[in-house]
Amino acid sequence: MGVFYRASSWGLDMEEKRKELTHDDARFLIVLEDDDDERDAESSDDKRTNPRVLGFAHFRYEEDDEDDPTAPVLYLYELQIQSTQQKAGMGKRLMNIMELLAMKSKMHKVMLTVFKENVKAIGFYLNKMKYEVDECSPSNFEGEENEHCDYEILSKSLIRRAK
Repeated sequence: MGVFYRASSWGLDMEEKRKELTHDDARFLIVLEDDDDERDAESSDDKRTNPRVLGFAHFRYEEDDEDDPTAPVLYLYELQIQSTQQKAGMGKRLMNIMELLAMKSKMHKVMLTVFKENVKAIGFYLNKMKYEVDECSPSNFEGEENEHCDYEILSKSLIRRAK
C-alpha cells in the first residue's frame, strides 16, 4: 500500500497513518495464521505469541459527510491481504463481514476510498463486490481539481429498495 500512497497526491505520512490507526473510533478485523498441524512442539509457543497476519480490515462507524451528515456508514479505511493469500477468497470474506457488521449496526452503506492506480483493487470492489462510484466521489464533479484526482470513493448501499 505504501507504493500507492507515495505515488498519490497525499503522499505517505507515517505520523498521520499512525494517528488514523490509533484513533479512538478505529476498529480492526484481523486474520491470523493458524497452522497448528504443521508446527512442531518446540516452535509452537513462539508462533502462538507472534502469529503471522494474513490480512486485515481497518474501519470506523461514521457519518457519510462530515459537513452535512445524512446517513450512518461503515467506512473502510484499509483492506490489506498478504500477497500469498490474494485470489483465495480472503478479501471477499472480509468484505462480506464488513457488510454484515454494517447491517447489524444499522448503517446505510459501506464506503471506501481506493487509489485509481490500484487497478486490482478497483476491479475487486467494482466487479467482484458490486460496489459503485459514490455520488460524493471527486470524479462526479466538474473542475480541474477533480479531473486530476487520484482516488475514487466507492460505496455499496445496504438499504433495501422497495420493488
